[in-house]
Amino acid sequence: MRLLITGANGHLGIQLIRRINIERPDDEIVAIVRSQRAAASLQQEGLKVDVRVVSYTDSAGINQAGQGVEVIVHLVGIIKESAANTFEMAHEQTSVALVESNLDAKHIVTLGILGSAPTSANRCFRSRAASDAILQAGSIPTTVIRVPMVLGPGDYASRSLAKNGRSAQAFCFRSNSLEQPIYSADVVEAIMSAVSLLPENRVIELAGPESLTRKALIERAGKLLANKPVVISLPIALGYAVAWVFEKISSNPPITRAMLGVLDHDDAVDTGAATHLLGLTLTPLDEVLRNVLID
Repeated sequence: MRLLITGANGHLGIQLIRRINIERPDDEIVAIVRSQRAAASLQQEGLKVDVRVVSYTDSAGINQAGQGVEVIVHLVGIIKESAANTFEMAHEQTSVALVESNLDAKHIVTLGILGSAPTSANRCFRSRAASDAILQAGSIPTTVIRVPMVLGPGDYASRSLAKNGRSAQAFCFRSNSLEQPIYSADVVEAIMSAVSLLPENRVIELAGPESLTRKALIERAGKLLANKPVVISLPIALGYAVAWVFEKISSNPPITRAMLGVLDHDDAVDTGAATHLLGLTLTPLDEVLRNVLID
């Protein structure tokens, strides 16, 4: 099989390529990244992959890079926008370019976010829903896998959780918010399985095996790290106020209201249908935490 992967230099993209190299060594992979720097970092991983530097909104460039591909894995997306990279640029415009590239592929598999909906009050959720709809309105059947917080070795979410787990006092917004974190290796496994599904437009809601409060998740991480953090819950309204100020004074704020809304979303989904369809056995949360928190 010949595959095209966009956003290939992220944590999940690198894991996916490595997994394909090991389990499907005869597959050909074309990886699209946006810059020479990203290409160099991907090439340093020592993977068997054809890296192309193409803008995600360049339909002609995508067409040229993707000649002969059978499946497209689209991993481009953000939860925090800036003036230089808005939700519309990262989501809708990249999906439009992919559709307009007119590649003769059989199937697109893309990652989305749990909570995405066209009527959502959250701009990120609305944008991701619009992006999914653009792909599914195109000529190539698209499988959307929507996931919550993804925990993987060395990624931002895992580092943040480790920091809170080691702290004497862990501050967070709305500590009773429900989290249902999923292991990055399980997401990669889901993508691998989805690639082989009968191509059709579908949305799969996938999450980890446990839904628990943010407070409980931090305490669970602390126990694993031989610590008992005191979790202090801050009102989410305070977070939105701080984010609003950052948005007013910075073109690239460290936190935005939309980002907070995504992180604050209550995740509590029944994963039975998704795991059955994908033939997936989810990694238990305690095992995930051991893998990502302990060096």
